[in-house]
Amino acid sequence: MNYNFVSMNIEYAKKIKKWRYNGFVKSIYIKPYFENYKENKKLKGPSNCEGYVVLSDDEIIGLFEYYFTDDILEIGLALNPKLVGKGLGKEFVDEGIKFGIKEFSYKGEYIKLTVNSKNKPAIRVYKNIGFIKYSKNEDEIEMRKYI
Repeated sequence: MNYNFVSMNIEYAKKIKKWRYNGFVKSIYIKPYFENYKENKKLKGPSNCEGYVVLSDDEIIGLFEYYFTDDILEIGLALNPKLVGKGLGKEFVDEGIKFGIKEFSYKGEYIKLTVNSKNKPAIRVYKNIGFIKYSKNEDEIEMRKYI
């Protein structure tokens, strides 16, 4: 599959807002994009992250969000619900990491993400590509991938 990362725009945000999942996650937290756009005409996501849609043959296959916390690259991501369970998770996450490292000229020693501790399918994908559990609280696990 080809992966084309494109900056989030309001039309993409409207499409992603309609995504619905079966299982633990029900929808994507997309509200900050609309709030930031309404307030200052900038399309920033949760915690003012940089959001990118991932296209393949002009279809939205996913979303990647990039944050910096204490100079560490943190990612958030979502795969289009039509593609969940089709074996694309590992490749999708790997491509998003490669893009983020290149786009932001990232030179840190690891990338991190936070996942809900009940989201077992996502945790399996992250472990399969080399993320390790770093810390855990009641609801969330912080995972790191050393690069």
